[in-house]
Amino acid sequence: MTRLRAVNRVLVAAETWAAGALVVTVCAVVLLQVLMRYLFATPNPWSEELSRFAFIWVSLLGASLAVEHRAHFGFDQVTKKLAPRARRAVERTAWAVVLAFSLLLIGTGIALMDLTLGERSAALDLPIALVYAAAPVSGALMAIHLLAGGAGRGEESR
Repeated sequence: MTRLRAVNRVLVAAETWAAGALVVTVCAVVLLQVLMRYLFATPNPWSEELSRFAFIWVSLLGASLAVEHRAHFGFDQVTKKLAPRARRAVERTAWAVVLAFSLLLIGTGIALMDLTLGERSAALDLPIALVYAAAPVSGALMAIHLLAGGAGRGEESR
């Protein structure tokens, strides 16, 4: 288990850097697109596609990081009023539901990648499967974060 936690720490650092780089990329490309369109009246054909693909990846990496930091939507007002035993049961159930969702994300993401293997994007000529790869990658990262953190870890382990 300590090895999984060490791998998890490395993955969180890599995800954080990748998400940051993708946010910077989205901002820079959108700014470039606006400048080219309104100042030079010549929009880039590739900028919209690149910003969309980067946004998809940053969204799913952000969802994975939210699982790691337990930052997703929750019913704190309800669970705080529960008895400790009931609270742990609710946390474990939520953990299992998120794990099931991450496994579903892996499966459906792989299926989407398989369906789009031969397709390429119009402007950048990138494989469309590369965009859909964000789903199984994010699902796998979520599962690793959950397994490294344990079922229903309490507030004290944050």
